[in-house]
Amino acid sequence: MNKLYLIIVSILFILAGCESKQESSAEGDGQIQEMISPPPKVEIKKQENIDPKAEKEVLAVVNENLAATKAEDKDRVLATIHEQSPQYSSTVQGLEFVFMNYDLEFFMEKAEVIEISENDAKVYYILTTRSVKGRGFLNKRDEGIHHLKKQNGKWRIYRTEIINTTPVQ
Repeated sequence: MNKLYLIIVSILFILAGCESKQESSAEGDGQIQEMISPPPKVEIKKQENIDPKAEKEVLAVVNENLAATKAEDKDRVLATIHEQSPQYSSTVQGLEFVFMNYDLEFFMEKAEVIEISENDAKVYYILTTRSVKGRGFLNKRDEGIHHLKKQNGKWRIYRTEIINTTPVQ
């Protein structure tokens, strides 16, 4: 049950549900079947010569964010989010909703620093989220990029960009 190593922000986007679907009707029993398009291939380019110490610091924030989410500890999660994040208030609201309505499992398939400068970093991730308890949650695999910025000298998640969301069983 190694299912938790990246982002609460991704969980918050659970509510947004970024699905790419294509519907077509199927004859036979008169039901409409959904055809799910494969996610588009996204080319992720990694910066060369990433400082290992800075990379470790950035990944520690992402991992703490996910661990805090698994523990359903809102204060811990918010401690990993940049105070000026454009997603801050939706994160607060999303956490409350998700923690109250679902028990989720997470599996971090990948978390890799792809770009870093003095005050900005990007982490490419693939995260699978499944509902253990609660109705109406779409089990899914998100592929995205966490954008981190420094706040008072410490890395914090500034915003999360979801590239693809694929439903999973």
